Amino acid sequence: MFEYVVMINREVSTPLSSQIYQQYRDAILKRRVPEGERLPSSRQLATSLSVSRNTVNTAYDLLRSEGLVDVRSGARPEVVALPEVEGAVVAGPVRETTPPLSSRGKRFSCNHRYTSPSGRGVSMQPGEPSRELFPKELWARSLRRAARLLHGNALGYEHTSGLPELQRVLAQYLAQERGVVCSPEQVLAFPTTQSALSLMSQCFSEEGDVALLEEPGYLGARSAFFAAGLKVQALTEIDQVSRASLIYVTPSHQYPTGRRMEMSERLMLLKQAHDKGAVILEDDYDSEFLFEGRPIAALQGLSDRHSVIYIGTSAKSLMPGIRLAYAVVPKEHVVGLELAQRASGALANVHVQMAFADFIESGHFRAHLNKIRSAYHENGVALCQLIGERFGNQVGVSMPTGGLQTCLYLPETCDDVAVADLMNQRGFGVNPLSVFYLGAPQKGLVVGFAEANEKLRSGFVQALEQAMELSGDRVQA
Repeated sequence: MFEYVVMINREVSTPLSSQIYQQYRDAILKRRVPEGERLPSSRQLATSLSVSRNTVNTAYDLLRSEGLVDVRSGARPEVVALPEVEGAVVAGPVRETTPPLSSRGKRFSCNHRYTSPSGRGVSMQPGEPSRELFPKELWARSLRRAARLLHGNALGYEHTSGLPELQRVLAQYLAQERGVVCSPEQVLAFPTTQSALSLMSQCFSEEGDVALLEEPGYLGARSAFFAAGLKVQALTEIDQVSRASLIYVTPSHQYPTGRRMEMSERLMLLKQAHDKGAVILEDDYDSEFLFEGRPIAALQGLSDRHSVIYIGTSAKSLMPGIRLAYAVVPKEHVVGLELAQRASGALANVHVQMAFADFIESGHFRAHLNKIRSAYHENGVALCQLIGERFGNQVGVSMPTGGLQTCLYLPETCDDVAVADLMNQRGFGVNPLSVFYLGAPQKGLVVGFAEANEKLRSGFVQALEQAMELSGDRVQA
């Protein structure tokens, strides 16, 4: 009889029958118990392991159900012949290699974002709203009401691209607040802006096409374009290309500089996009947080014969963890994009969709925006004033006109990546400005100020002074 020793452990939660089954299964697949060998009878194995025969019979039944042994009445289980499969576990010793990622997989997994070697600092991250100002009780109320309202088709597969309730509310809200012109069915709900960018990049371009990106520009858009196999060029080079498939812009509050695109520039961009045959992806970034003046209507609302896809999110106005974004797409592409969205699996949670619709209709959303807009403005101005007082002309900074972050401009001799690394070590999750450029970069830091209270502002300035000195740029007192 083949003597393969089975060991059981009564100190773990794994059932004894499963332990016996798993050990024999592994031994048979790895050829440690060859074909034709007979396993001990259930009585013999039960006696040697001090377990019941039922325990052993359960293990043998599992082996038989997988086709690893042949069990006949009155005979010991016999290991069956298994095919030789190249690269499979049954072909001999286990190999430590797995098939490589495809070229598409490598593009998708390529990291275009800044990553600090010491890990991301948790304070004052760009684009990060204040956790303290999140309206927990009001949002919880909307979630509870949504749970009661969800029923029937809303809980199935019928509305994978957006609940009608949310589509109706968003179409009305965007028309009032941003001048967006659309019918409710044109509003598609996504879990994130990134998922919307990824889908639009795949659906409105061919591999090898040109996509134009602001300079400096959002790294998430660069990632989506690169993953789609596109050639990414700076929008400043638009006159040098004969054709482009996609143009990504953040006209309301440019990321990361905070600049607002003037009306004349918007109209010119619409004309250029038409001439190049491009679809504009309008990320209405931070449009809710304009501190001065009146907002300019969205590009989508200015366009008649031009293709503009409007993208918005709740990540800045509420919290990123809500996982809800939306895109307003051309009417003629609604059906096709709905099918593509379902195929990609980029579907938003229906409970959150219903809650967000309720949060807007109840008036809580507008009241919340008014509250945090005022707080963010105060924090941003105070931070910039403190930086100006401490660093003078050595660090360039301008008062924020909106948004959740601002740029600090460092001397050209300064290594902004090294400074950002040191700042992240000290807990401040800033980004180096240079990584947002496709061409010649400008040195600086992108700094979030939504949660920049007095204590954080003071700590930030001290950490920045130390980081600049350690990186070789001594601060003048």
